[in-house]
Amino acid sequence: MGWADLETSLDPQPLFRVEGPDGERSWSEIERVVRFRRLMRDLAPAVLVCAIPNAGRRNPRQARREGIQGGAFDYLVAWGIRQIAFPEFKGYDARGRAGTLSDAQIDWGNRMYLLGHHVGCFFRPRLRSAGCAIVAHRSEGASMASAPDLRSIAAALGGEVSGNRVLVPTDGHSKRDRGTVITLNPDAPDGVLVHSFNGGDALAVKDELRRHGLLPERPERQGMPKPQWRETGCYEYDDGVGNTVYRTKRLEATGHNKRFVAERFEAGRWVNGLGALPRVLYRLTDLQNAVAIAKDKANEPPLVYFVEGERKADKLISMGFVATAIAFGANGWQREYADALAGLSVVVLPDNDDPGRKFAETVKAAVEDVGGTACIVDLPGLPAKGDIMDWNGTADDLRTLTDKALSGSLMPLPMLDLAALASRRAEPVRYVIERIAPEGEVTLLYGPGSAGKSLLGQQFATCAAAAIPCLGLSVASGPAIYLTCEDDENQLHWRQQHLCEALGIEMSALSGKLFLSSLRGELGNELANFSGDGQMSLTPAYHRLVATLHATGARLIILDNVAHLFTGNENDRGDVTRFVNVLNRLAMETGAAIILVGHPNKAGDEWSGSTAWNNAVRSRLWLEHDEEADVRTLSLPKANYSQKGDVVRFRWLDWAFVRDEDIPQDRREAIDDVIRANAQNAAFLACLDIRNAQERPVSESPASRTYAPKEFAAMDEAKGFKKPQLEAAMDRLFRNGEIEVGLVCRTGRKDRFGVRRVCADLRADPAPTPCADPAPTPRRPAPPHTPYTTYREGEALGAASPSSPDGELDWSDSNSGAAWHDYAR
Repeated sequence: MGWADLETSLDPQPLFRVEGPDGERSWSEIERVVRFRRLMRDLAPAVLVCAIPNAGRRNPRQARREGIQGGAFDYLVAWGIRQIAFPEFKGYDARGRAGTLSDAQIDWGNRMYLLGHHVGCFFRPRLRSAGCAIVAHRSEGASMASAPDLRSIAAALGGEVSGNRVLVPTDGHSKRDRGTVITLNPDAPDGVLVHSFNGGDALAVKDELRRHGLLPERPERQGMPKPQWRETGCYEYDDGVGNTVYRTKRLEATGHNKRFVAERFEAGRWVNGLGALPRVLYRLTDLQNAVAIAKDKANEPPLVYFVEGERKADKLISMGFVATAIAFGANGWQREYADALAGLSVVVLPDNDDPGRKFAETVKAAVEDVGGTACIVDLPGLPAKGDIMDWNGTADDLRTLTDKALSGSLMPLPMLDLAALASRRAEPVRYVIERIAPEGEVTLLYGPGSAGKSLLGQQFATCAAAAIPCLGLSVASGPAIYLTCEDDENQLHWRQQHLCEALGIEMSALSGKLFLSSLRGELGNELANFSGDGQMSLTPAYHRLVATLHATGARLIILDNVAHLFTGNENDRGDVTRFVNVLNRLAMETGAAIILVGHPNKAGDEWSGSTAWNNAVRSRLWLEHDEEADVRTLSLPKANYSQKGDVVRFRWLDWAFVRDEDIPQDRREAIDDVIRANAQNAAFLACLDIRNAQERPVSESPASRTYAPKEFAAMDEAKGFKKPQLEAAMDRLFRNGEIEVGLVCRTGRKDRFGVRRVCADLRADPAPTPCADPAPTPRRPAPPHTPYTTYREGEALGAASPSSPDGELDWSDSNSGAAWHDYAR
């Protein structure tokens, strides 16, 4: 590319003139820098010098005559293989004539090109990322740079232009905020003044403008103290068996870019440099252990995430991934690194810049050369030069991006290695709760209201934390979580205190093992949101649950209940399946058993909603309460890994569930007596309700033909109880104040009395029967009756008219109306 190529791509208006090897050339107005994008590839690796002379003291009309637009500055930017500075260059002279650069100063054979200031500012980040040198020279009485373009500032900071200033959001506020004002001022050191009206940092705003290349860098000051480097990170590299081979240290100093140094351990101390040490991947031991564990379980090897820096790998590992890196990032790749990734599936996360993308391609090709599979995943929303540390996505977001990238590269489905499996015996399914809650699976627990699901869940969690059986079922020892959205903390405390007393456990002994959490009354408890197009997104509540599970290491998690945690359409197979699959994945990743508590529907079915609730899980429990016998039954209507139909029966005793065989003999006999008495009472009341509804009252008197126990003994509702048992029931009910003798019904004009339930509201008694008066006869005529009407004026019919005390009204008074009213009072 030569002068002609550059000139044809520029606007024809001259900006300034320069003396080149072919004579004087007119330069062009280059503020519209977008068209220079395609030139950048062709210019490298030439030296690019940006120099626009100072016109601050020149006559404005002369400036317009010369075609100069924009502000004035004396600014040199060098890009390429070496630093270039021209302190002799003085720009325009007092008469506005163009200054010159001699051929000695410009090595035309090295392809130097003169470009404008705005091009240098626009490409400053790219120049720096390529390792280019930037040199500025300040002429006497001249400013380092002109004020930047207002629209460029607005575009860079997300603001808007208003007159000669830009209104931008203040850091920490919304994008619509306009609390920071940037004003052009040629007398300011950087050409702009920054003022924040809501607590922003003006210096930070200027630094952001420098990062976008809109302001010049701060010049190094003479006599400044040496930078104080501080260590902000130390990363050890091991040999795959846990032995440290070398380490890298991250150093930072105010006003300087970060630095990395490598050290090896030699002669009992750390020395600089790696010497002849072999290069290894970061956290190689963790990587190889993860691969070995997957192989032992005959599982597909885990995905390995590859990033440029150690800190980025540590973040991915904290998110639950297998990750690695190399020393010195994109500049440190060596072919031997790929050997440790042979046969593995690698996901490369590049930095958001050209070197990062080139590095990702290098790693991908190297992994494929050693028999591995690799793909590149670009993280959305990264800023320029951003990386995983700047990304706000979650672990599930990254999994989704990875799955999409892997499906795009048509990776084959994972298959079992039958040859490897043939060499060892298959392992049976392990249970956290014997027969009913498999390890690494979601189990559903349903039952009607007040059946005792919450108490049973908390008792299961307590027994797991205390390492004791529960209702005759063995429970794996380990930390347990009981999370409820229906009961408050006081109720949790009440139940836990009585559970500990019933089970003989000290509550303090469960600290650090049993974790109880109440989310009652909180908003946002749902674990996932569902959009109209069938997409599911995980919520902060889900990520809080995952973090809690990892922090506690729980082996058993009770989630009470599904109505609060699932807000999708319970009749939609897709919504239900996606929700259960997310919990199944969490259970598999942690090896925990998750029990999800739910309610049946109004019809009394064993679950509410789609059949996907039943189909998506491998185990489902049903809790039923026989109120008459006061017996709970826990059954297993679905069991893919154990015998279907298993049942466990137990009773409520002192705020805990207990099997009959675990109750002492004397307590059991007393309980049986109470249960029989309750059954007899219930049978008596059922018979009584039927007879009274039929208006066939019964008597409490043994001498009566309708003696209640005798009448009830012949009814089916008596459940086989005979007259003596029903007599005892009637006696108990009278003593308990549940029945009484009173009016039962009226037939014709006769009131009928008998035994009835106690009615606290007297208005519930039968209403009196209306009775018509007897017909009049000559001996008994009808009584006098004064008709009432509102349509007649004057004296009422059949009654005397009102009279005054003197026997008549005095109409002679002119105020007759007042006299009448006084009398009426």
